[in-house]
Amino acid sequence: MRRLLIAVPFWVAVNAWAEVQPPESPLDAAVRAELAVRTLPESAKKSSIDAVFAELAAADTACNEAWLRCATKEAFLARTRKVREDFIRALGGFPEKRCPLNAKTVAVVKRDGYVVEKVLFESWPGIHVPANLFLPDNPNYAAPYPAILLPCGHSGNGKGSEGYQRGGVLAAQAGMACLIYDPYDQGERGQGVRSSNVHAHNRIGALAALLGGSMARFRIWDGMRALDYLETRKEIDAARLGVMGNSGGGTMSSLLMAVEPRLKAACPSCYISTYTAAARNIGPGDAEQNTFGQFPVGVNNASFALMQFPLPIRFMFSHSDYFPFKGSQETFAFVRAIAAKYGMEGHYGMTDVDGPHGWKESTRTSSVEWMRRWLYGDKDAFKHDLEGYRALDKAFDPKAVDMGIGNGGELVCPGGKVLNLPGERTVYDLMREDYAAAVKARTAPVSPETVRRLAQIRDPGGENVVRKELSRKKAGDGVEVVRFSYTWPNGVILPVVLFAPQAPASGKPPVLAIGDDGKGGRAGIVCRALREGRVVAVADLTGNGEVNGVHRRFYHAKENEEEIAVLLYVLGRSIVGVQAGEILEIAQDLKAKYGTAVEVTAFGRCGIAAAHARFVRPDLVSVAARIDPPSAWAHALRKAERIPFANVVNGALRLYDWVDL
Repeated sequence: MRRLLIAVPFWVAVNAWAEVQPPESPLDAAVRAELAVRTLPESAKKSSIDAVFAELAAADTACNEAWLRCATKEAFLARTRKVREDFIRALGGFPEKRCPLNAKTVAVVKRDGYVVEKVLFESWPGIHVPANLFLPDNPNYAAPYPAILLPCGHSGNGKGSEGYQRGGVLAAQAGMACLIYDPYDQGERGQGVRSSNVHAHNRIGALAALLGGSMARFRIWDGMRALDYLETRKEIDAARLGVMGNSGGGTMSSLLMAVEPRLKAACPSCYISTYTAAARNIGPGDAEQNTFGQFPVGVNNASFALMQFPLPIRFMFSHSDYFPFKGSQETFAFVRAIAAKYGMEGHYGMTDVDGPHGWKESTRTSSVEWMRRWLYGDKDAFKHDLEGYRALDKAFDPKAVDMGIGNGGELVCPGGKVLNLPGERTVYDLMREDYAAAVKARTAPVSPETVRRLAQIRDPGGENVVRKELSRKKAGDGVEVVRFSYTWPNGVILPVVLFAPQAPASGKPPVLAIGDDGKGGRAGIVCRALREGRVVAVADLTGNGEVNGVHRRFYHAKENEEEIAVLLYVLGRSIVGVQAGEILEIAQDLKAKYGTAVEVTAFGRCGIAAAHARFVRPDLVSVAARIDPPSAWAHALRKAERIPFANVVNGALRLYDWVDL
């Protein structure tokens, strides 16, 4: 039994299917047959994703072109500051005050040539970060040491991963401290939800986006607080700090080197390619790799290397990486050319090695040598011996070298879980508190103009949308079936099937049926409307039905349009707003023809777009009814539910919940 909810102007629950349905008539059968037929050619299936990718590629190129337009070094440096400030705002900003670290060392493990301290510190009040601090224990090196921050990639055991432990060992053996810490929902930092790793990151990221934040903000803040911790240690020289990391740790190295002024050198590994090349190959990365509106403010992957110019950066690339090496070469060439323009080409380099994605002995060694070069000022430390690095990989035997204290030895917390610490809080607690403060700060109901702005809903009729009739036929009982296509200038094409009785009932508004399913699932609504003598249109919106083709499923998301939603997100828009604009475009045409605002019936996730469309233009959409709708945003946040980015309007929950529109 489904529930139908109607907004006029608020949601009222009624039972849509309680009545006994009559036997299927010939007209009903004809409607079902018509809805089973494609309106658009099969070649249009990927038109939604292709249109977004074309926009993404253009935006990626535009970011580079903006750097090239700087006529002087002064203009270039001014741009680095402006882009960095805008990017931090896009992330959601950082707290004005830093809570006490309340750091403590839980245990010390002595090894040959180094020691490892198991430490805890707080990045937010009551939220602990477990970490391993590698310190040299060699008479050849004297404190205070330079220090390297090592953010983890997507290893299930976080800092316990052998590759990251090995990085800590190599750093300590080279006379540098190294701090490896667990990300959220990896290693010891489970946050109390059933998902983990990238799936948990996406869960956090989508909920954070509702409040105008981001998963990247949480991850970067952890890195900043880790640097705060390193600065408290008397054994460490706070003026000589660097960052290195692989894969997801390469992402975090890139984000930190873009915004953290305390860093003096960086080595991101197996992440930097062009955003477009990586997204085409594997789809958009998980939540911390995507920031709302980053492209409109000028941030692509090359920008990460320029925002703190001339920070010395060496990129680590693998030839067979799923972050395409060709895109890596293009990005490095661009960055190096910019550096050469300002006489700083020596601050940027790359080490490229054979093999697939992964932090290898070659790129670990090259990273540590780069850190020696810039943190110690040892110009002979960096050998730039590509063949020598590659030979390291061929001969590498993890059983024959020191791989650190992993296999459980890295654990800091009781039972290996931060949630076993007394009073431990989660990132979801932080967001709930943020939401409660936002609700308290509301002073008036949200206005249609504010909703339009936040959701980026485009008014109908202003984009040279091409409406084309494709066919017209009779389906029995005097019902005419007309098929249309709507094509937007960016290449988005949508199908619409109109069912019109020979003599529409007077005074009854037309119905527009939409949904994230196929059109066949809307046959019941069509048949019911026709029995009432009403005109009814059935449409597929961006990412739905006939145009639901995608290149990659976003982390196996069940929502087919999720890849499109994430790509729109980095472009500064929501699929909710895009679909709401499409609803209004169709509704305007229906009103022009039949003289009254339409009643929209929306299935599934499209209910959010329908609610937005009705709220901003009640003159075009008089009713927005929803069937099997998603949860309210606030409910999802309270329960730490997983919601897709397809349901998100960035920052909207600070001002309204979609179910209240």
